[in-house]
Amino acid sequence: MRKLLIKPSIVLLLLLLLPQIASAIVNVSQSVTDSKEDGLSHTLHIGWDGAQGNTEKNTFKGDLLSQWKHEAHTEFVLLDHAYGKSSGVVNTNRTFAHLRHRTQIDNFWAWEAFTQKGRDAFTRLSDRFLLGAGVRLSVLEQVGQLGLYVGMGSFYERERLSQDTGTTDSESKLWRGNIYVVYKQQINAQVQISSTTYYQPALNQGNDYRLLEQAALHVAMFSDVQLKISLDYSFDSQPPQTIGKDDLRYSSGLEIKF
Repeated sequence: MRKLLIKPSIVLLLLLLLPQIASAIVNVSQSVTDSKEDGLSHTLHIGWDGAQGNTEKNTFKGDLLSQWKHEAHTEFVLLDHAYGKSSGVVNTNRTFAHLRHRTQIDNFWAWEAFTQKGRDAFTRLSDRFLLGAGVRLSVLEQVGQLGLYVGMGSFYERERLSQDTGTTDSESKLWRGNIYVVYKQQINAQVQISSTTYYQPALNQGNDYRLLEQAALHVAMFSDVQLKISLDYSFDSQPPQTIGKDDLRYSSGLEIKF
């Protein structure tokens, strides 16, 4: 059983490391922890990429995850911002805030409610708001070693787009389904991997859907400091006009827990 679990983990590890050698683009993903202890905790992730000489480029990303667990209830707040320039021209500018509540019903089931607000200047997204809820099932869990979770629900989404030359779309309002799978494994005392996959179809339009894969490798450096290497791939079957359907980002940085 142990061997079957490790083999796919090694494949994921290679997928994370190979793209990281080639490039370093900001990743928006951030995993929520599954703490069993009551109390308030925080995780700060900071990353910076730069180049000088023939190519001048600077990109900064920072996000802060705070969670408060009290008995069967947990609240999460995630604040995220990324900003970058290339040859003096801004090419990255996105921000979002996410608030989530989770109530654990028993060892297997939990229900969640969440809201989010954000913007991304380089995908024409001037404002995005969503509000939703769902259930979460703990399929497999070995505390500190292994976790497999499945979530199902829906959310209301409103997006407002900036008006660029040649575009006619400006706003969309719809309901989407929300299905996700989270996998986490502690490889050894220093290394942990995680993968989260989302599928979000529009409930009234079968050909309108979004896919998102967020994967991360954590390597312990000190007691509360980790090196984080992450990969984020997204696909939108009906993106805003002038915007491509898929997006791939890579990131590396430090993660500090306190």
